[in-house]
Amino acid sequence: MFKNIKPDSAREEVLELLTYAVLDHPERGEAALRAYQALDEWKLFGVEDEGLIVGVVGFEEREDGTIVLHHLAVLPENRHRGYGRGMLLTLIKERSPKRLMVDTDAEGADFFRNVGFAVYGSEDLPDGGQFHCVYEIDE
Repeated sequence: MFKNIKPDSAREEVLELLTYAVLDHPERGEAALRAYQALDEWKLFGVEDEGLIVGVVGFEEREDGTIVLHHLAVLPENRHRGYGRGMLLTLIKERSPKRLMVDTDAEGADFFRNVGFAVYGSEDLPDGGQFHCVYEIDE
């Protein structure tokens, strides 16, 4: 089930997933959790399987119809089961954006390329990202 997550209610589960999304840097996971708690424009959704949050997607919606992905993570033991792709497809279905964008590392770029994003390399992205990925939605 895909649902809106309140970071306070499932703090430990969410923190674990956010830490995976920031390359296993616990301090960056804590900072991300605080951002979702403090910033109204940052949304956090997750997918549950048998009552456990197995994946999260964090994003913000811009006025121009763009969704900027801040975090996407799935528990290691639940990877390669379609949860990441499923969260993106559900996000597109429920939010109807014009495009999705994310800055990521090489491993993330491979995932986004495999689900149909155009991937562009850059040395100058914030937060140590190496690739800019864009998915344009046809109307």
